[in-house]
Amino acid sequence: MTRFIRRGAMAALLSTASAFAVTTLIGGHGALAAAAKKDDTPKISNAVGKPLNEAIKFTDAVKTAKNDAEKAKDFSDALDKVKEADAVKDKTPYEDYQVAKFLGYIAINQPMPDYAAAAAAYNRQVASGGAPDAEKAGVYKVAMRLNYQEKSFPEAIKDGVALQMLEPFDDTEYLVMIQSYYSTDDFTNAADMAKKEIAAKTASGMKPSEDVLGLLLNSQIKSKNEAGAREALDQLAMISTKPDVWGQEMDFALGTKGMTDHQLLNLYRLSVLTGTMKDTDFAAMATIDLQNGLPKEAIAILTKGNKTGDLLTQANQLAARDEQTLPALAAEAAKHMDGEVDVKLGESYYTYGRFDDAIAALQKGIQKGGLKDATDAETTLGIVLLAAGKKDQAVAEFDKAAAAQSAAGQVAHVWTLYGKRSA
Repeated sequence: MTRFIRRGAMAALLSTASAFAVTTLIGGHGALAAAAKKDDTPKISNAVGKPLNEAIKFTDAVKTAKNDAEKAKDFSDALDKVKEADAVKDKTPYEDYQVAKFLGYIAINQPMPDYAAAAAAYNRQVASGGAPDAEKAGVYKVAMRLNYQEKSFPEAIKDGVALQMLEPFDDTEYLVMIQSYYSTDDFTNAADMAKKEIAAKTASGMKPSEDVLGLLLNSQIKSKNEAGAREALDQLAMISTKPDVWGQEMDFALGTKGMTDHQLLNLYRLSVLTGTMKDTDFAAMATIDLQNGLPKEAIAILTKGNKTGDLLTQANQLAARDEQTLPALAAEAAKHMDGEVDVKLGESYYTYGRFDDAIAALQKGIQKGGLKDATDAETTLGIVLLAAGKKDQAVAEFDKAAAAQSAAGQVAHVWTLYGKRSA
């Protein structure tokens, strides 16, 4: 028969995980220049501290402002005072840090936030070298998010490297770092960072996010690491229900060399469940059904694909007498020493929704042995078990079949992913 098999293409896999907003993660920055009021070290000179303290009065007034116009006026007055402090010559690193800290606070919290100015202010805090040890992690956290948002990816990476030396990343920080590396075409570090995040999630008993797995997948593709890309895609498929993810998984599977028609049929059955059938797949699947004496399934798949014509007419003609032949097929199976006819009988039962009978016949055929493709038969049994709601048994059957180093084993492998995701 003519096969309509979609070949996997590394360049055609998932697009980069979309950028995400980070501004909502940035709140107020605490007491700002409160250190100017204290008698602690490091100290702030009166020339710097006086205008900063006056600026604090204006930002405190924001709390009682009646509208955005009043808030904007208070922030504008505060900014004037901060600029006055900034104009002082020969400021210490700590004083420069306090000025930059206040500038960042105003830029973020004013009624019309200015995130470019905020990023510049946080970069200045980092560069000042005056941040107290207790505040350094917080500065790097916000700076890396702002730099990422402003597409200053190298700066975001520098902030992230410094932050990770102080404390572990949270989920957002991992994602910022991975995407920053990816955006600078550093696919090796992007993949390494993604693997670290996945390992951390796995160690804590949690599932990795689709965004991180998508970035790992793309990084492996860009690095031309096909084995790594396939592994990442498999991980993604086990947590995702998205048709585009499963479409790519199916593309890889359908490109397996040496696949028989019946192994292809079992892949098409998965493609139906994952919503990844292409227009030409419906006729291809129905043709294999008819070649294997499964007109009931052929009718169902042609109907699902809105296909009419000679193929559907043929399927209807064969189906008119097919179910009546099942008792004779069962009698024939009982006479055979090998399990081929039992497997065929079980698959026929499956197409009529007789799952218990199908399971019994398939199990008997596999037990008898002498099969041309035992791995494919085990996969078919797993498909019927899954359809019958016996997920754990189905996954066990898929796992057993997937151990085979063959095209049939590759088909079972994809079903294993689906079964584990479903479970």
